[in-house]
Amino acid sequence: MMRRGVLAFSIRNRNRKAARIAAFLRDQGAQTSVFVGCSAGTNPNEAIVERAVADLTEVVAALDVYEVDVPWPFVLGDARELPFPDSYVDFVLANAVIEHVGEEPDQRRMVEEACRVGRSFVITTPNRWFPVESHTSVLFKHWSPRWRAGRREFTRLLSLREFRALVPDDAIVAGHPWSPTFMAFWSRPAAASGSDQGEKSVERPD
Repeated sequence: MMRRGVLAFSIRNRNRKAARIAAFLRDQGAQTSVFVGCSAGTNPNEAIVERAVADLTEVVAALDVYEVDVPWPFVLGDARELPFPDSYVDFVLANAVIEHVGEEPDQRRMVEEACRVGRSFVITTPNRWFPVESHTSVLFKHWSPRWRAGRREFTRLLSLREFRALVPDDAIVAGHPWSPTFMAFWSRPAAASGSDQGEKSVERPD
């Protein structure tokens, strides 16, 4: 019963993320995207966010460290060293990936790569202090450093403060210390992207 409740909450959370990201994409006028980390999406409850992005942009590549069967062009690669040139796409999505790439230096490198490859990005991650751990559905156990140290489902869960410290200062970070998920919305300043259209406004999510 509890697992079904957690699943229902997870689906609701993913749909809310998808709606916020879709609004951001429309605001940015993004036309091309890369997925950093991807799911096969065989379960209808998976890849909700990715499908929403694919409905609005051309997915140039979906990257992961493991071979997966996805409906987009797949690239085997590492989020910390993306195999794409600078400013390759309008938008980079890293949905619940940063907690898997390693410790703080690895996470910071992933963010730097997203900034390099995309003219905008959204990075999301579950909240370490939310009572339910999203990968294992356990209650409260993930608050124990000893329990976290023995897990393979993730490498470093993040608090809001830790997440803010990883993303650029001008990123808009959505979430509160008690939110289930944190989201960072970032777009490169117009001068840095060589655009003459002026910087787009980004509505701050709730």
